Amino acid sequence: MYLEKLEIKNFRSISYLQLYFQRGLNIIIGENNTGKSAIVDALRITLGYAKQWRDVGVRNDEDFHVDVSEIKDLLDPVEFHLRFKIESPQDAHTFHGMLVQDPDDPQLQWLEMHFRYFLEENALGTKTLKYRTWAGVLEENQIKGDEAQQIYFSYLAPLRNAEQELRPYAKENKVISLFKEMSKYTITVAGVEQSKDLNVQAKKELAAKLKSVIDDADWTGLIKSGEGLVNEHLEKADITKKNSRIHLRLLEYEYNNIIKGLLLRRPAYSADLLAGDDTKQKFFDINQNGLGENNLIYASAVLGDLKNRRILKKEQYYALLIEEPEAHLHPQKQNTFFNYLNNLQDFEVQVFITSHSPTLTAKSDLDSIIILQKQLNQISSFTFNKSPLTKENKSYLRKFVDVTKSQLFFSNGTILVEGISEALLLPVFAKMVGEKYDLDKNGIELVNINGVAFESFARLYNSTQAGQRLPSRCAIITDNDKGIITSTLFIDQSAGIDKNLSKEIFTCLLNKNFINSDNRVVNYSGDSDLLLPANVQAHEAHIKTRLSANVSKISSRAANAMTYSSGNLKSYLAEYTFEFELLTASDFNFKVVRGIYTAMHNRTDFLSTGTLQEKAMDLLERLNKNKDKSQLAENLSYFLETRPKSRGKFIIPDYLSNAIKWVVDGE
Repeated sequence: MYLEKLEIKNFRSISYLQLYFQRGLNIIIGENNTGKSAIVDALRITLGYAKQWRDVGVRNDEDFHVDVSEIKDLLDPVEFHLRFKIESPQDAHTFHGMLVQDPDDPQLQWLEMHFRYFLEENALGTKTLKYRTWAGVLEENQIKGDEAQQIYFSYLAPLRNAEQELRPYAKENKVISLFKEMSKYTITVAGVEQSKDLNVQAKKELAAKLKSVIDDADWTGLIKSGEGLVNEHLEKADITKKNSRIHLRLLEYEYNNIIKGLLLRRPAYSADLLAGDDTKQKFFDINQNGLGENNLIYASAVLGDLKNRRILKKEQYYALLIEEPEAHLHPQKQNTFFNYLNNLQDFEVQVFITSHSPTLTAKSDLDSIIILQKQLNQISSFTFNKSPLTKENKSYLRKFVDVTKSQLFFSNGTILVEGISEALLLPVFAKMVGEKYDLDKNGIELVNINGVAFESFARLYNSTQAGQRLPSRCAIITDNDKGIITSTLFIDQSAGIDKNLSKEIFTCLLNKNFINSDNRVVNYSGDSDLLLPANVQAHEAHIKTRLSANVSKISSRAANAMTYSSGNLKSYLAEYTFEFELLTASDFNFKVVRGIYTAMHNRTDFLSTGTLQEKAMDLLERLNKNKDKSQLAENLSYFLETRPKSRGKFIIPDYLSNAIKWVVDGE
């Protein structure tokens, strides 16, 4: 069985949240203060209900959610509701008291646990914390202790003191816990491995063997001598007849006490270097390890303990809760540790991880990711396996979302652009729109998708159902690519125009400047004289029909981008291209941009007469030919950042400023 749904109400920063989990690995990601630790604590409280001593719980009014939008004297109850999916008949048998049947389909069953904590105030104004728990559907049906004891979890805290917890006799030493629960071990006799049971009798025999070695005359005499020296002075220092004596012994000869003294060290030399002579081995104490190394050792001890319990089937349900596994681990070690955690589902252990590491996120199966975002003091979740994204969408995102682009999952909003020019200039333009629109200050992520399709990203935001989209806003900024055609546009078999003739027509129009180097129809209107060669003159009417139909037609990619506008997403299109919009926004813009480009190509002659649009097209021809749009954008960005007066006169095209305002303000 596994936990498939957790519902949290009014707990700390969470007013209401529904979370859906899968049977193996679940990674809960989000920026700071989005409730990740509250979710883990909710799991610790509920899954650890049968523990006699609980180290976390709803303890006072500070654990109750405060709605900052409304002043209320009475705090609403904290509630946790858990739903487990049944995977075997044994699940239903073990947790019979938690069983729920679908009234419409008796074959459909699941398990439920419920928890409610509330504050009651007496006549004196004193608040008392009370709680109620129940299993199944009816509140009168209490959770049975023996059933709750069949739920087991291990918890790895963030920034844990691994060094202290790995030392001998430490209370939370997981190595000791591992040895307590082991039921088998292996020995090697004459080069052959033998498996031996580790039952109660075997533990007694192991302890007796150690006692027989230590209890010789020398050790006994040494300890008794030290004991006598202490007692000699203790009797003189204390009140007469108080019988102030102590008793010393080297070890408590019981298995569970012996293993408390296990010393964990790291060997210095490899087996190959020792060549079978283990007497030369030296060891590093754990205080000589780095924080990351000790955290990894500690986590491995916990995993070993958990695996051992699962093999022994001591309980029916097992979970592992880990907060920030990336703590003190460099990216490569995060990857290897995370990959191992992903394989734990083979042992039927449900793993819950909280993280704000883009490295882990980029390496994760998207269906295992649960994204938390906070908008207007409301925390919401997004789960890929409950989203409208198709398998193809997920596959595409999986390949495309690297460490940097995965940061959009942690952002307060996202702007998707199709090229490096927009990515370089948008942060500067946002500040020019107004200081309140600074992208970094607002936690807005700018993602350059390098001209590829927007659909997979759009589906993260544009569902009309709030629970099936990211709660933050997204803007798509792209070119409308109006008038761009291909050489196959004029093919018409009925008119006798095949592929070769269509290509010849295209080349002819290109040479006569009706098509520019960007394959865009320019300098054309319906009454234009095409001056075609004699061999294609007969097809002029057909050619004009095709040109007229496409001169103002936006590309299919741009048209698709507009259809994505829905939910939390809006698309904003440039007239022709991003650079064309910048150049034609004002005469000053054109002067600045052409001045910068002239400095890059000081031997180039630019069109000096004509309309602003014609001169802009001429400059775009140079940009396309030289393929240096990114260099121009970088130089323009530096110019605007270092020239305050020019920055104040430079006009930001409306479609860009509107996109920025939408993502920040929702307007």
